This record gives sequence, structure tokens and C-alpha cells, in this order.
Amino acid sequence: MKENKNHYILKKRKTIKTFRGVEVEYNESYYINTDTNEEVYFRSAEKENNRELIEAYKKQVNLLTSKEIKEIRKKYKLTQRDYSFALGLGEITVHRFEKGSIQSDADNQLMILSNNPKHLINMLDDNSERFTKERYNKIRKRLLEQIALKEHQIVKFDIEELRQYKIVTTDIEDIVVYIVNNYNASTIDQTTINQHKLHKVLYFLQGLSLYIYKRPVFVEDIYTSAQGPYVKKLKAKYGGNEVNVEKEKVYLNMATHKLVDLILEAYGKYDSSYLCKLTLEEFEFNGREERISNEQLKNYFTKVYEQK
Repeated sequence: MKENKNHYILKKRKTIKTFRGVEVEYNESYYINTDTNEEVYFRSAEKENNRELIEAYKKQVNLLTSKEIKEIRKKYKLTQRDYSFALGLGEITVHRFEKGSIQSDADNQLMILSNNPKHLINMLDDNSERFTKERYNKIRKRLLEQIALKEHQIVKFDIEELRQYKIVTTDIEDIVVYIVNNYNASTIDQTTINQHKLHKVLYFLQGLSLYIYKRPVFVEDIYTSAQGPYVKKLKAKYGGNEVNVEKEKVYLNMATHKLVDLILEAYGKYDSSYLCKLTLEEFEFNGREERISNEQLKNYFTKVYEQK
């Protein structure tokens, strides 16, 4: 029979209950009759309370919650069946875990490891016979793409902290001066920046600005090339190996200043050939130079930095 809750208010309270020998605190749901102010039993509340108790228990004993298991699976765009098979588990095992069944420590450790695509691809290979060849290849290709994205996630930052500042469109020449004058401080061997690396730093700067602030930090266009992305306007001016600037000091707004410093710190340790390889993986050169739109940059950097 359908529960009639027209005269009842749903409330929640902290409750402690012993479950599997552990005292567990969880959010208990209950209903109050608005006419009599009495607590009333509903079957739906009992089901919700059982679910809350089990999830709270999982957290307390350091097991992945049903929600966390689902989040890991979803980030790989796997069905419950495919995820179960990749882990070497029974066909409906993940389905049961997501519905609230309590996993063993061994199964829990498997799922924790699978949160790293490098580990999951090894598990997939070990259990490849459980998939059709077509399905196995499709899943493996997707995992390789996620591994590549993870490797490109080089700059570490707190996005909310950076968004406290407002990015403004800045003269690219001033940005170049700041990069050149501050590059040495970010490298171990005190090398000077060359034109290949300068263009890569500008590319990373524009991409991260579009991802974090949803707007470009400079207006100049970026193009693909056999050496990786470059700013076309600066190619002739900084075409030699060394980059020399006339100004000794410039002042950037706080958002740009912080973002450039983060990029120099993260990428300063890599040589030009590695940065070239990295950027060519991001925007492949197909024999002719093509403009990379701000929308393409934003979409790519969003995909990289929203990769868990």
C-alpha cells in the first residue's frame, strides 16, 4: 500500500548504533505527525536508515562507499558488468556493492587500485578472456587515453584559490618579458629559456587561463607545427634559439603572475624536446599549420585537469 505522508514532516538526527561490532554514527531519518507531534514509522524511512548505516559503517572501517565505487566506475564509462569483469569479480558483484552490499577487504583494495588507470589496464589485461575482442579493445583504448591525460596533468593548483583573482587580457610582450626574466629562478641548472620552450609556456598559460578563468590571457592566435604549438605573432621576433628581451621588469596582474609562476615551476625542469613531445600528443601536427581555437584549448585543458 502506498505511504500517505501528507500530514508528516521528514526530519533527521544523529544516531549511534552498533553494527558488526562497531559503534557507528549515522543520519537517521524519521517522520513527525504534524497533528499529534508524534514520531511515526514508515517503511521507506527504515530502508533509507539501513542504507545510511551501512554507508557510515563503510566509511568508519575505511571501505569505499557505494557512491565512491560508482564514481570510480563512471569515470571510466564502464558498465557494472564490465567493471566486475575487469576486476576479476563475479558478473553482478559491482552491482551488489553499489546497492549497498559490504565488500571484503581484498575486493576493496582491488577497487582502490583500479582508481589509477595504469592499475586498471593491468587488471583488464589479466582478465581479457572475459570480454569480446571488440569490447576489450574499446575499453583498453579508453584507458590508454586516460593514462595519457593523467600524465599531462603536470601543474598542481587549487582552482578555487586561483579564482579569487581576476584574469585580465595582458600584452603578450609583457608576458614574454616576465617569463624570460623569471625563468632562470625556476630551473635547477640556471639555463636560459629558448624560443621553443617560450612558445610552449605561452601555450600552457593560455590553455590553463581558458580552463580556470574561462577567458584568454592574451589575444594572439596559437598554431600547430612540427615542433608543437606556437604563437604565430612571436615566431619572427623570437625565431632564434635564444630569447632576448629589452625590458628588465614588468608588472602583471595577480592572476597572471600566479599562473605564470605555477607553469614555470612545473614545466621549467623539462627540456624543449620533452615539451614538444607532450604538446604534439595534445595537438597533433598533420603536415600543415592550423590555428588552435580558444574553444579547442579550453576543452582540452578541461579534459586534462578534470581527470581524477
